[in-house]
Amino acid sequence: MNRKEGQTTWAFIFDFDGTISPHDMGHVIFEAFASPEWRAIDDVWIRGGIPTSERARRQFQLVRASPRQFRELIDRYRVDPAFPPLVADLRARGIQPCVVSDGFDAYVRPMLAAAGLADLPVQSNHLEFRNGRIRLAFPHERPGDDPRGGWKARAVRAVQAQGLRAAYAGDGYSDLAAASCADLLFARASLAACCGARGIAYHAFADMRGIHAWVRANLTPEAGGR
Repeated sequence: MNRKEGQTTWAFIFDFDGTISPHDMGHVIFEAFASPEWRAIDDVWIRGGIPTSERARRQFQLVRASPRQFRELIDRYRVDPAFPPLVADLRARGIQPCVVSDGFDAYVRPMLAAAGLADLPVQSNHLEFRNGRIRLAFPHERPGDDPRGGWKARAVRAVQAQGLRAAYAGDGYSDLAAASCADLLFARASLAACCGARGIAYHAFADMRGIHAWVRANLTPEAGGR
């Protein structure tokens, strides 16, 4: 990305579940294919008692689904229809959006591809079926992180280290660490409640149209580095 001398450029980082996707796709999967114990495991994670890796491994052990059933379920869901126009507008302003998800590539990437956004950079956890069984990997999680997606803060700091200002959009507990170090925050649902309680400034949004409205009102083409 070319920038003029001394010009500040933005990077926009988006959570996936409950943000780009109106639904938390992990919850969608567990509601369809797991026994009800998954909710108690979720409650422990929300309190910070276990990291995402342990939470997910315990929950996916409860899942009974074939690869075909899994794909058919994911194919029934779509990202927020206002997200592709927002991405196009950001790119037209010279801003590269990306996705940072504490969920799984097995649904993030197909849902983005279905929206025409297969080229959007994604960092996430990994899920695959191997010999008919679900296998998980957590390449970004590190000891010492907030167990609820604390690694996302490193993604924010990485773009800041490039001299960019980081805008972050999220909805849940896995976004709190990233929210605390972003230069601009869009928050909804439990993330908004947590930020309000902690005095972290944010712009409320209901869906991608709200973020797009902010971009149109506040970022000129020059602000994006054109």
